Amino acid sequence: SVTFEISDDVPSHIAKTNATNAQERSLRLIDWNVEMLLHIIRQIIARRDAARNPGAPNQSATQSSWMKQKHGGKARAGKGGSQRPGSNDGDNASPQFNPLDEVKEIIHLPEFNKQVAKAQENADHVTIDPIIIKQLRSFIANIAGMYRDNSFHNFEHASHVTMSVIKLLARIVAPSDLDELESAGANPEASADNDGHHVAATLHDHTYGITSDPLTQLACAFSAMIHDVDHVGVPNAQLVKEKASIAEVYGNRSVAEQNSLVLSWDLFMADEYSELRNCICSTPAEVDRFRQLVVNGVMATDIVDKELKQLRNNRWDKAFDKNHEESAKDATNRKATIVIEHLIQASDVSHTMQHWHVYRKWNERFF
Repeated sequence: SVTFEISDDVPSHIAKTNATNAQERSLRLIDWNVEMLLHIIRQIIARRDAARNPGAPNQSATQSSWMKQKHGGKARAGKGGSQRPGSNDGDNASPQFNPLDEVKEIIHLPEFNKQVAKAQENADHVTIDPIIIKQLRSFIANIAGMYRDNSFHNFEHASHVTMSVIKLLARIVAPSDLDELESAGANPEASADNDGHHVAATLHDHTYGITSDPLTQLACAFSAMIHDVDHVGVPNAQLVKEKASIAEVYGNRSVAEQNSLVLSWDLFMADEYSELRNCICSTPAEVDRFRQLVVNGVMATDIVDKELKQLRNNRWDKAFDKNHEESAKDATNRKATIVIEHLIQASDVSHTMQHWHVYRKWNERFF
C-alpha cells in the first residue's frame, strides 16, 4: 500500500489535506498504469495463443522456479563482493553480474507472423484471470511505494515517462508508410485478409519488429515505470563523491539506475507474483528477452555516464551505417535494440518537448 507522512512544518489540517490529495493522486496513477499494462498483456496472451502449436504443453506452470534460479535472488553481490543495501545475508546472493554488465548490443525480437499479428489486433476480447490483475495492481502499488518523496524522481515522473513511451510506440509510423497502407487498402482486388497482412507486415518492417511484439512493448513500459525506483534525488556523481555504500556496490557507475532495476526485479521475482510472471513470460526464451530489454531500457536512462553514452552512439552509428556488413536479421535486431534505448531515453526527458506549462512544471521540480 502507498502511505504518506504528515509534516510538522505546516498546520495539521493543511498537512492532512495535502497527504490525502497526494495519496489519491498516487492511487489514480496506479490505476492508470494497471490499465496500460493490462492492455499490452492482453496482446501478449493473444499472440501466445495464436502462436502455440495445437497440443503443445503450456510451460508457464513450470517457469517460476526456473526464473528464480536464473534471474532471481533477494541479494546481489557487487563487483567488490559487497551486498546490496537492505538485502539478506550472503547465503541468498545471486551469482549474476550487475545490470550494467548485462547490457546487450543486439536483442533478438520475434520474426513477423501473419497469424499472431492478426490475433494481436483483436486482443480486446482476451479475458485475464482476476488473480493476475490483482497481482499486477499489487506489484505496481509496491513499485509506487518504493519511490521516494522527491520533487522530480518520483512515481508521478515515472508514470509520465511510461505514458510518453506508450505514445511514442504508437507513433512510430512514417507518413510514407501511411500513404502506402491507404493505397493498398484502396485496391479492390485485394482481400481484407491480404490487406491486414500487408499492413501488419509493413509496420513490422518499418519498426524493426518493435510494434508487432507486445512483450517488447511491455518491457519498454515496465522499464519506464521502474527506472527511478528508490532514487535519492541526487546525481550519481554526488553518490560517488560522497562514497555512499550503494555506489561501491555498483562499481561507482550508473548507481541509481542499477539500484532501481535490482530492487524492482527482486520484487517482480517474489513468490506472490508467480502467476503474473508466468502470464507475461511463458518460456525461458521470453524471460531472457524480457530481462534483456528491461536492462537495456533502464540503463539507457543514464545519460551522464560518458562511457555509456559513447557506447550507445557507437551502436547507433553501426546500426545505421550502410557499409556495415552483417546478416539482415542481425541488422534489423541491432536497429530495434538501439531504437528502444533511445525511445526510453527520449521519454525520460519528454517534458522538454511538450507544452510550455508541462516543461516549466518538471524543470522547476528538477532544479
